[in-house]
Amino acid sequence: MYDYDKIFNLLILNGYEFKTEQYLRDGFNIFRKNIGGFVLFFSIYFVLNVFFRLIPSNYSILLGNFLYPIFFAGTILVANEILKGNTTKFIDFFNGIKYYLTLLILNFFSGIIVVLGLIFLIIPGIYLWVSFYFAPYFVVFLGYDFWPAMILSQKIFSKYWWQVFGFLIIVNLINFSGLLLFGFGIIFTIPLSLCITFVAFEDIVGSAIRKYSGNFENNINEN
Repeated sequence: MYDYDKIFNLLILNGYEFKTEQYLRDGFNIFRKNIGGFVLFFSIYFVLNVFFRLIPSNYSILLGNFLYPIFFAGTILVANEILKGNTTKFIDFFNGIKYYLTLLILNFFSGIIVVLGLIFLIIPGIYLWVSFYFAPYFVVFLGYDFWPAMILSQKIFSKYWWQVFGFLIIVNLINFSGLLLFGFGIIFTIPLSLCITFVAFEDIVGSAIRKYSGNFENNINEN
């Protein structure tokens, strides 16, 4: 078991290079290697969201948000396997179910904090949104609980906040482009954007683990 506290302290102290162009390119390459699986997986998400919106309830829109952690975790787990050069099956996308509860709680608490920041002052809300963005990756790949994951995400990724902010603007523009095709395009753009952000996390956090632990295997998930 790695001493993650020591590794991440060294990462924060020594810094890192944020490579937006490389993350966009490498994320797209991962996506295209299993484009059928990614698109099919998010087609299920799209269909479920349409179905929920047909339910006569004030909370029907929220139902899709409750399911999103499963699709988020499954996508980045498969992206990690592709990065390692492993062959994946469609059933592998559902391995993210085991992280569901922690991710759901994380989304709830981080969402509340960000909204409060936006209500009182817009700038703190934007700062927190960027700072907490990578917290779910610490849950899925390193087994952190929701609160330590949020703290680590803030400490590591706020170090180069402006670069991360610019990167996330590009990623969200990619997602927004998917909404232009009557929303149907999200089955392409959401998994693509997740592959891109996964690559960023792996390059920064995964590289730090390999560098400061002496483990040069090409993966970050040891759980």
